[in-house]
Amino acid sequence: MSRSPSDRDLTSYYSAAVRALRYLEARRPTGRRFGPDADARWHAFRGDLTTADRIDLMTRDADAQWPEAFGARTTFAERAGAEDEPFWSAWVPLDPVDAETLWRAQLAAPAATDLQRLLHAIAAAWDIRLAPFDPGPVDPADALVVVGPSAIAATLLAFERGGRDYDWAEQVVIVATPPGHRQLAALGGAMLGIGRPVRIVTATEALPRPGRLIASPDADPADRARAEVPA
Repeated sequence: MSRSPSDRDLTSYYSAAVRALRYLEARRPTGRRFGPDADARWHAFRGDLTTADRIDLMTRDADAQWPEAFGARTTFAERAGAEDEPFWSAWVPLDPVDAETLWRAQLAAPAATDLQRLLHAIAAAWDIRLAPFDPGPVDPADALVVVGPSAIAATLLAFERGGRDYDWAEQVVIVATPPGHRQLAALGGAMLGIGRPVRIVTATEALPRPGRLIASPDADPADRARAEVPA
């Protein structure tokens, strides 16, 4: 890619990332990113920095804590640059005014209280409407290839119900080219507490391994075709 996304995609990406961080903070409050303590530290530190810088710093910090879950490189399938760098050299962050508007709007809305609501909120940031979908029985020994945002969301919820015996990073390969589909899969892994990168490939990349196909009707056609090809 090696270029910045459109303004619309940029706003979608940051909106979804902030929503996911608020969900994590609501589940396990730390005062590190949101709230009076976080605001006080930011105002003491910020100097000439803007809210756009604050959001970028939060995103970098979160991507270090949950590797490749929050970074723009994962969402936009950018291969240039170091793997542990969440952005790339041509990246242009939010305009400061737009960042302030986004920040205020996000904080004015209540944080998602469960994973299902969060996944719908992440999808909504990309104008994606998740549909009910049954991924079928899933157990800890399954190797899965998942394609389509509704399939991604339904499988994530199945893994959440399964508990610690299930491993999103180990068991699942996601085929996703649209950035909204990719961010949903990556952020979902962080919501499950996965401390390793999720395996996400585009329609032009080979599957790292075969697995049982879970595909929803809203899958990108090229992604579905790739998912159906054996590794």
